[in-house]
Amino acid sequence: MAYKNKFTSEIQNIISEDEWIIEEDNYDPRENLVYETLFGLASGYMGNRGSHEEGDVRRTLPANYIHGIFDRSEAFQRELCNTPDWNKLKMYYECEQIGIESGKDVKEYVRILDMKKGLVAKHYVSTAYDGRETRIEIIKFLSRKNPRCGAFKVFVTPLNYEGVIEFENIIDGTVTNFIDFPRFRVKHLSTEQVCEFSDFGCYLESNTRDDKTPIGTGTAVEIKDNDGNDRLKSRTFKKFGEIACEFLDADVKQGETIVIEKYANICTGRESDNVKDTVLNDLETFVKKGFDNELEDHIKEYYKLWDMADLQITGDEKMQKALRFNIFHVMSTPNPNDPSTNIGAKLIHGEEYGGHAFWDTELFILPFFNYVFPEVAHNLVEYRYRLLDKARENANKNGYEGAKYPWESADTGDEECPEWTIEPDGTCYRCYVADYEHHVTAAVAYGANRYYKFTKDKEFLDGMGLELIVETGRFWVSRLEYNEQEDRYEITKVTGPDEWHEPVDNNAYTNHLAKWNINQALKYLKYYKENDKVMYNNLLNKIKLDEDELIIWKDKVDKIYIKDKEGLIEQYDGYFNLVDAEIDEWDKNGMPILPKSLEAVKKEDRCILKQADVVMLMFLMEYDYDIDTQRTNFEYYEKRTLHRSSLSPSIHCLMGLRVGDYERAYEYLCRSAYVDMTNNQGNTREGIHAASAGGSWQCVTLGYCGMSVDNNGTLVFNPKLPDNWEKVSYSINWRGSILRILITQDDVIINSDNCNGSFKYIVDGEERIYGGA
Repeated sequence: MAYKNKFTSEIQNIISEDEWIIEEDNYDPRENLVYETLFGLASGYMGNRGSHEEGDVRRTLPANYIHGIFDRSEAFQRELCNTPDWNKLKMYYECEQIGIESGKDVKEYVRILDMKKGLVAKHYVSTAYDGRETRIEIIKFLSRKNPRCGAFKVFVTPLNYEGVIEFENIIDGTVTNFIDFPRFRVKHLSTEQVCEFSDFGCYLESNTRDDKTPIGTGTAVEIKDNDGNDRLKSRTFKKFGEIACEFLDADVKQGETIVIEKYANICTGRESDNVKDTVLNDLETFVKKGFDNELEDHIKEYYKLWDMADLQITGDEKMQKALRFNIFHVMSTPNPNDPSTNIGAKLIHGEEYGGHAFWDTELFILPFFNYVFPEVAHNLVEYRYRLLDKARENANKNGYEGAKYPWESADTGDEECPEWTIEPDGTCYRCYVADYEHHVTAAVAYGANRYYKFTKDKEFLDGMGLELIVETGRFWVSRLEYNEQEDRYEITKVTGPDEWHEPVDNNAYTNHLAKWNINQALKYLKYYKENDKVMYNNLLNKIKLDEDELIIWKDKVDKIYIKDKEGLIEQYDGYFNLVDAEIDEWDKNGMPILPKSLEAVKKEDRCILKQADVVMLMFLMEYDYDIDTQRTNFEYYEKRTLHRSSLSPSIHCLMGLRVGDYERAYEYLCRSAYVDMTNNQGNTREGIHAASAGGSWQCVTLGYCGMSVDNNGTLVFNPKLPDNWEKVSYSINWRGSILRILITQDDVIINSDNCNGSFKYIVDGEERIYGGA
């Protein structure tokens, strides 16, 4: 815990034990963008990248994203907007800036992410060119208690000089998306008002350019000594175009510490009809309550989150920290009070993929929330239902029936995947993902069905889930093409999960999931027809579906072309004719390297996959394939997958465990769990890999702990812990009962905080009864 000793007592008394800390122990400007992602904070309402508050570093992508605030302007698609930057407080002595890069040297540098308490803290000593030394310490949080509030506290100590230190409290409305990609840079906001809050702080109001959604940002600064006495000497407000700026100063003696507290409050037109008054009132309340009190309430909220979400591994400290890192960012991101928002593929920590929701949500992130925070899971599946009409429009526009969900989804439900991609050098190429990658529609249905399967939320199934699953099934029926010669239905010109081969015919994954989707719809319709005829008739009338059409569904679904149910399954028609080679080299991060014999072969002509495809099918449809078939396909495709999508390693871990390849399974767990902490994909600067984070949780709980829900709705455990893991403990919300689960090398032990009844569960094939607390 050497990092802790660098901090003064004010910070030491706040930060947690080492097992909860991610540390940056050396300042390297080349790594700034990676750490801005790693140290990003999210409140559920907004996300703020971990840029340096002093504002003197050159390599930076400062950003504050707000759930639901999208705009297109000149971009290729609607994207999550970078909103005004409130995370700046510049410092000067005799007009020379004080900071990390503004002087001659920086010593004692350390910055930490405290995952237990949801805060970032920093310490260093800045040496100016004339030898002046200034100790700077900063602690920052986004409030979980009041999610539209953020704050940081700066401790400034001149170590060998005294005088007047000046400060700039800045709200920067000049922000753009993709600041460091000139060709892609877009300004999504127009600045409408820049003013002061009558000797209280400053305010900036923006509108999104397309929808004119107002965004109000207000800040206030207080300067005190360590005893809480006011040390503000003067305050002056100035407007510099789209920048609101307060100039403040204070007299400081050598060795004396002054404390600067900066408070921020943000409000948009999605929450208020008068954002300025709302920001002013909430900011005044925030400042009156005070930094320390708000921080204390914020920490209490994180303790509540961790009480449910913590996953403890005894015997593997490195993996323990990695799992907490992934859980921290995943659970911090979604808005628990807004079912009109979802989770982006980079969470809310970067601009890659425009903050859009992909199939990542349903297949990689949703399981965590199903088990741990089902109220958030409900929001995520409701988000898809709210956009069902748009999915219907999307299907109709493409010549299909039912509901076809977009590959990339923002706030409107329109397809946000661009038709063209422009590389940084200006080259363009046609992007066919939205045209052919239709399997997202089955993933949406799968997610809705799995939410119901885990939670038994019948109200959701009645009011949303049934209609969604039926309408997506309807899409697949219309997507089928009849092959008269073979007397079967096929799906041609489609792209499966492996995006390096597009388009193809009869992708095994897509065909199988389409058949599952149609059958699931028919299964629910049969249930409602027999058990709730009123709801059955109401749905058929609402979506104009009659029983004659259902007869056609049944005929078609039985004739869908499904690749062999046993042995090696061809990924798509003609895959086995590609130029073949096996991977036999890996880089320093354990990532596979393309075989040299295939370097001159085009992606579409070689056997190498971008990510799990048939292996993904085996994982989702495990009851449809015997274990020998799953093993055969895992062993074959594992040798031909480069894992250039971060969601792929977690699936290979889970499948490796299922088929008994424990050594490779753990290697894949490491690739998944450490993807951002070690930047093993080389793109952590662009945001947290959401699917990898959620997939890593699944690897431990569903994989190593063997937790699942069988077709009878029973909780099942078939654990297979690594030899060095003594035990794993975690909690789930099992249909309203909080279960505390302990997995050891020899047993599964369940306790409950609130279960007063009893339920059946299965451990290694043995039925057990939990009898209540």
